[in-house]
Amino acid sequence: MRDEPPALVWPRLLELPPETVNVVYLDLNHWIYLAQASVGHSKGSAFTKALEVCRAARSAGTAVFVLSGTHYIEMLKIKDPAQRRALADVMEELTDFAALVSRVVVMEFELTAMLDRFAREPSSLPMIPLIGRGVGHTAGRQSGLNIMGPSGHETDRVRERMGAKAFDDFVAQANLLLERSVLRGPTDNEVENLRALGWNPEAVTQVAERRAAEERDQTLRLDGGGPWRHSRLRDVVSARELLIEFQDILPRALAERGLVLSDVISDPQSARAFVRAMPSTDVSIELKTAWHRNRDKQWTANDIYDIDAMSLAVPYCDVVVTEKACHHALEAARLGKRMHTALLRNLEDLPSTLDQWKPKRAPAD
Repeated sequence: MRDEPPALVWPRLLELPPETVNVVYLDLNHWIYLAQASVGHSKGSAFTKALEVCRAARSAGTAVFVLSGTHYIEMLKIKDPAQRRALADVMEELTDFAALVSRVVVMEFELTAMLDRFAREPSSLPMIPLIGRGVGHTAGRQSGLNIMGPSGHETDRVRERMGAKAFDDFVAQANLLLERSVLRGPTDNEVENLRALGWNPEAVTQVAERRAAEERDQTLRLDGGGPWRHSRLRDVVSARELLIEFQDILPRALAERGLVLSDVISDPQSARAFVRAMPSTDVSIELKTAWHRNRDKQWTANDIYDIDAMSLAVPYCDVVVTEKACHHALEAARLGKRMHTALLRNLEDLPSTLDQWKPKRAPAD
């Protein structure tokens, strides 16, 4: 039997987009299909209509297409600079570098919403928009250009000297070039010089590899016997999620509120409800639970990327187009219904969905 999940607790500190706009997330494979359609590649002919509808929805302001940190990481794995550029061009056209905030920020805000129910006063953290611009937003950093001099910040002085309009135009162009450069990645001729300056894209991949190794170790532990892989698997995954993913932020968040863990979690049932009430964590738990049911699952860094991407997209986007394995696990867990998100496996289904789907922030009829 499937246990009934707790009610979701949504973070009040995330500034959400307008209720009239569908937020659309496409995994990298589907962006590739749109890029193929955009350049007239024979493999893209089946997706021409989808591209036209996406362009029309963006132009009409009825949909906003978003990137995530996962997209930037996955782009680095594409070896052909020409392919990256074609892909980045259609991403820029449809998103204008609109990007989801870092999952770390979302996890902290979700935890804040949970702990605020036990604290005397709500958190004083500032609100952050769910959707910002560019790679900095995906890493939880503020975007913008700061000019430093011997005495510190010189931005205001330079702006005054150049004139407001000239300075603002310069900053806008500099930021545009930066975003394009990061998304497209370097050309073959640029790689050597960038590495000499410390560019190391493998470092990001190594983090995902370590996390995948932790899941492989967990597979070995589950193979040790007992009820854990079947009747108690979700409990194991939920407990591990709290211990590992929140090991840094939970103690600090409790201390800031003068709380201890026993104030918010008193027994196994309340522990399960605590972690699964946080939307992004609930998605992560469901995906890990589904994949750990298969003892032959070979965990890779790509699985970690998928989990991170879906943990953001499914709760906070309105339409998510993903690949077969994720789609199956998300649908089996009924997360589309739970989070009022249209979960699609095929890009060809996107036009009709965009025509009919009502954003989750829209008021009920």
